[in-house]
Amino acid sequence: MAEILPFKAWRYNEFLTEKLLSLSAPLSETIFQQQEAALYQEPYHNFHIASPSDAPPFENISRRISNWKLDGVIRQDNLPGIYVYYQYFQSKGDKKMSCRKGFVCLIRTSDFEDQVVLPHEMTVPAAVKFRTGLLQHTDMHTTPTHGLYTDDEELLEHYLDESIEHPIYDITDAHQTRHVVSIIQDQQVVNTFMQILRTKKVFLADGHHRYESSLNYKNTLQNNNPYHQGNEPYNYHMMWLTNTASSDLGILPTHRMVHRLPKGMSEAQLLKKLEQYFEVTLKEDIKQALGAAAPTDNLWKFVLIFKNSSYILSLKPEALNDFDLEIPEVVKKLDVSVMHYFIFDRIMGFPWSNQFEYLSFSQNYRECIKQVQEGTEQLAVLTRKVTFEEIKNVCKSGNTMPAKATYFFPKVLGGLVFGSVKPEEF
Repeated sequence: MAEILPFKAWRYNEFLTEKLLSLSAPLSETIFQQQEAALYQEPYHNFHIASPSDAPPFENISRRISNWKLDGVIRQDNLPGIYVYYQYFQSKGDKKMSCRKGFVCLIRTSDFEDQVVLPHEMTVPAAVKFRTGLLQHTDMHTTPTHGLYTDDEELLEHYLDESIEHPIYDITDAHQTRHVVSIIQDQQVVNTFMQILRTKKVFLADGHHRYESSLNYKNTLQNNNPYHQGNEPYNYHMMWLTNTASSDLGILPTHRMVHRLPKGMSEAQLLKKLEQYFEVTLKEDIKQALGAAAPTDNLWKFVLIFKNSSYILSLKPEALNDFDLEIPEVVKKLDVSVMHYFIFDRIMGFPWSNQFEYLSFSQNYRECIKQVQEGTEQLAVLTRKVTFEEIKNVCKSGNTMPAKATYFFPKVLGGLVFGSVKPEEF
């Protein structure tokens, strides 16, 4: 089962703590290009090493990290610890303040076949290749991935609550999410965390590309090390672990936008083809379409948006018999699978295994509508969110959903802690 370790994090030096918010951001597709460009204007922003605009060559990033260390921009904690990290946030339309409790640690990077860390999404090879190259040249995890474990008794909760009363960071971002961090360095308490996690499996919530790159990194160094023993730093990966027993597990839907229909296919022809698998219903306006579909409640029901018209797509139950990919039923019956297979693969001809060059993604349906009405995207397909039970069932099946199927909210904030796997810093 999961093997975790405390670690000596690199963190921004004290003279930069007051401006920590301006140095931190999540690795997220919701950061638009103009926002990203502004982040790079800050010379010590974590994006310079976590999502560098000038990479490759990766040597530049490695050199930048070395300079930050030499110049005292970042410093390493003297003692290993577990970094408690709480997020306080409000979901849209909910007046209640939620708190997602977790902790950042190192976790042994295990192959998916070992069934210790369980993925639920496909990855994009180019993104994994980029992340692998970055890790190989820097030997540093710059933003924690997000993993989920289940502890119904909440045995670690009182340790977390006690520690968070003594924060090292307490900042609120532009989305009004409050990020609070503290450290546990008491070895007895750390041992308790290690023992409890030793009985757990971890569902990978966010960061599939980074975790897969850690696997590549570990396997490369292991294969090149004739004296490999299994405890080397390259065997570990930085992860934020949260308990699924908490009710504050925010998951948002991820809607799809299509850049352009295939050559020779008009909107009218698309609608005609859709009728083979879906009941297609024209709605007078977008608001009416959104209300009729209620994507949060209806299985296999989608909202199709063109610039001047909107439709409800309801899958015909018998159409599932035509879903001829050899994947488990638990994956086939997901809205996101139905959408990708029937709408994008069978009808538009975008291959199931590689649809990214044709699509854009957003959790904000208003943004989708705006992009279509402005002509940036030709159409959008709105869907409901994936539930955690669906994620768990897919993980247990040993299969994966299409990429970008889930979006856990809020995202982990990058720039709070960095995890080095250099032997001399481990």
